[in-house]
Formats: sequence, C-alpha cells, structure tokens
Amino acid sequence: MANVIDPERHAHLIDLQLKVFAADRELMAYTGDDPEPLRETMRQSAAEKNAALEESGLVAEHGWNAAEQGLKQAARAAEAG
Repeated sequence: MANVIDPERHAHLIDLQLKVFAADRELMAYTGDDPEPLRETMRQSAAEKNAALEESGLVAEHGWNAAEQGLKQAARAAEAG
C-alpha cells in the first residue's frame, strides 16, 4: 500500500509530526522531579498535529490509521535525511 502522505504536499504535517517526535524524546529523556510541563508540551504538539491531519482531509479520505501511520513513516524518512 502506498503512503497517503506526499512529502512535498504535506510538508507542514511532517513538520508537526517531527515536533511530536522531539517532544516525546525530550519527555522520555527527562529525569527531573516534575515532568508535567513536558507532558503538556507533548499533549499540545500531538493535538496540533491531529487537528491539522484531520483538517487536511486525509483522515476523511483514508481513515485515522492510514493517515497517522503514513505521517509517522514520512516523518521518520525526513529525519533520516
């Protein structure tokens, strides 16, 4: 199955997913006493990405799973270079 994410057309979505990845890495690496600010950053990043993904029409066209998994795959490819 082909990815529903086009790297050029959906670059803004990929950028949002990369922010989610970065927030998740920061939260996972945190060793302090109060991770709540990092959790909130993670929640906000994910909510912004989810809203944009839905607004793009990809969710309506392909369903959440295909759209979200395709976006994660495209963002990982972008991270890899």
